[in-house]
Amino acid sequence: MPDSVRPRSVRRFLPHVVWVLLALALVFFVATGSVAYDVVWKLIHPSRIALVETPAKFGLAFRNIEFPSAVDRVRLSGWLIPAAEPAGGLVIEAHGYHQNRASDVPALPVAAALHRAGIAVLMFDFRGEGRSQGDEVTVGLYEQRDLLGAIDYARRLGYRRIGVIGYSMGASTALEVAAKDRAVRAVVADSPFADLYSYLSANMPEWTHLPNWPFTPEIFLELRLINGLDVCKVDPLRDVAAMRQRRVLLIAGTADHVVPMSNSEALYRALHRDAAASLWIVPGAKHVGAYTVEPEAYLARVSGFFHEALGAGR
Repeated sequence: MPDSVRPRSVRRFLPHVVWVLLALALVFFVATGSVAYDVVWKLIHPSRIALVETPAKFGLAFRNIEFPSAVDRVRLSGWLIPAAEPAGGLVIEAHGYHQNRASDVPALPVAAALHRAGIAVLMFDFRGEGRSQGDEVTVGLYEQRDLLGAIDYARRLGYRRIGVIGYSMGASTALEVAAKDRAVRAVVADSPFADLYSYLSANMPEWTHLPNWPFTPEIFLELRLINGLDVCKVDPLRDVAAMRQRRVLLIAGTADHVVPMSNSEALYRALHRDAAASLWIVPGAKHVGAYTVEPEAYLARVSGFFHEALGAGR
């Protein structure tokens, strides 16, 4: 074949190669995008856990309550456990991902301990969980609106000394909200993640058994497109810099393989310039497992923390 013919043949053939490659790329991203969509759907639509226990298990009087989330006014369901002496303030409990107001193991025992310490307790379900409205969970983003709604509700009841105890996702949400709302005077954060982007980036391949690329970036993109969940916006490690002169107790376990204690250690380092922050590491405790390992010490430490931090007055 003459040399002059070859370039013309290549030029005619090249567009076909480009179109084939583009078609293969499209098929690839449609296929992987479909898999990523299935992961996203399951992540933001965990099955609801039924409420099977109430504060009555611990002999506590309570009343059923409802209040709206801040911003988008999602109706949230909960309980209010008034204190025998209303002078000790109020603590809001914030549950973890795929839990409800009572299903985290420490939740009801903590409520009973706080009640004995003269502190009122508000327990509620985040959106899409328990008996609250909503059908999407955002792992700490829109849950901040829910916690702000609970704070607003407590303030409407007349409480001015407000604390929050959170477990896992609820712990990270509590830190985020306390950094933004001065109404929160004290926080106990049991097993929080330091920032959602790093946490999901590290764990998504293990949970899904899918390669990190291209699936994790696709999952993050689809989370943002489907329900506005920008994982970079849930970053307690960045946002706790705004917290000053608020009491914070971080709790972590050495055997936590869900949210390793390095997350709490990083948060503590970010807070340590403020003498009001402390970190309690419990040897052998798994995720939100400090209460299981050291139940008496856990309740004494948490109730004592809030009794001191909230003080007297309403």
